This record gives sequence, structure tokens and C-alpha cells, in this order.
Amino acid sequence: MVSTLAAIIILGLLAMFWLEAARARELAVGISRAACDKERYQLLDDSVYLQRVGLRWTPSGLRFRRMYRFDYSVDGTLRQSGYVLLIGNQLEAVHIQGRHTIEQEARYNEAPAAAKTAKPKAEVIPFPRKRP
Repeated sequence: MVSTLAAIIILGLLAMFWLEAARARELAVGISRAACDKERYQLLDDSVYLQRVGLRWTPSGLRFRRMYRFDYSVDGTLRQSGYVLLIGNQLEAVHIQGRHTIEQEARYNEAPAAAKTAKPKAEVIPFPRKRP
């Protein structure tokens, strides 16, 4: 009874992982196609392939970080490689032609924009900056 329940739970977890990976792959194909269209490059083979999988802590918990590679051509003759980085199902970056063309607006380790622009309270006296 317990072994049957454990087997069902393991199969359910494997199915969830497989479905999430399939969604992430389709998302990476769409992102790479959009990046190539934006730069007026040709996406070759109309596909991506998974190069690396890791784990990353985010504010919403532990997520898979996936790197998908894709091939594109600038002039139709030379094959070049780019990549898409996804954390869960969110875009982290697209790398094409030696530069990042699309990056996520707010990094996970940075403070929100509202916190950066907040003015200090009047009763707080800041320390003077040390000049080199």
C-alpha cells in the first residue's frame, strides 16, 4: 500500500517536471524567434536545445534555471549561436551576437525601484562619504 502510494507520488512529480520543462522549452523557442526577428536575423532549424539546468533561489522560492541554445544566421550563410536563460518560466536574459539583447528589468538580488528612490527621513543623519 505504501509502496504503491510512493510510486504514484513519484510518477506525479515526474509528470509535473516534464510538463514544466515542455512549457519552458516552448517559451524559449518563442523568445529566441522574437529576438531574431527584432535583430532581423534568421532563426535556424526553428528550435532550441537545453544546454544546462540548475537551481536558483528567488523571492518566490527555489526555481529551475535553464539555458537553451539556439542557432541563427545574420546573412544566411554563417551559423552562429545564442542562448536564452529562463528562471522557472520567467526570462532572465537573451544573448545574441555578443551582447544581451533582452534582460529582465529587476534582478532578483536588487532592491525594488521604489526603495531606491525613497528619500531618507529627516531625523536620519547620513555618514559623510570617504573620498579616496
